[in-house]
Amino acid sequence: MLLMLKALPWRAIGAAMLAVAIFSAGWVANGWRKDAEIDRMKTASAQADLAGANKAIEDLGRASATIRTKADEFNATQTALGAKVDAAVKEFRNAKKPLPVDCRPDDFRVRKLSDAVDAAKAAAAR
Repeated sequence: MLLMLKALPWRAIGAAMLAVAIFSAGWVANGWRKDAEIDRMKTASAQADLAGANKAIEDLGRASATIRTKADEFNATQTALGAKVDAAVKEFRNAKKPLPVDCRPDDFRVRKLSDAVDAAKAAAAR
């Protein structure tokens, strides 16, 4: 047995073990480096996604404000138009001279009717 131990090339085995240890250390260090690189890439991707989400939220906020403004304008126009239509209907009902069936309306009634038609067209165009 002692002869077998003396016959083994201890220097070669030691050099091989040292090479394996150096290779393993390099392999582990490279793994750490790659893990750090992957983490940096994930962080950059997450930051890009966050920036995109913030931009979308900002755009949504602007669109929401625009919609609210336009809705308020529409409601104001509807209120004003409703008041004008009610006034025109009241004036037509309270006219002193009813229109005969075979007559043309006077200038005042034609003007009021034209104003009402123009207001309705303007509201429909919006």
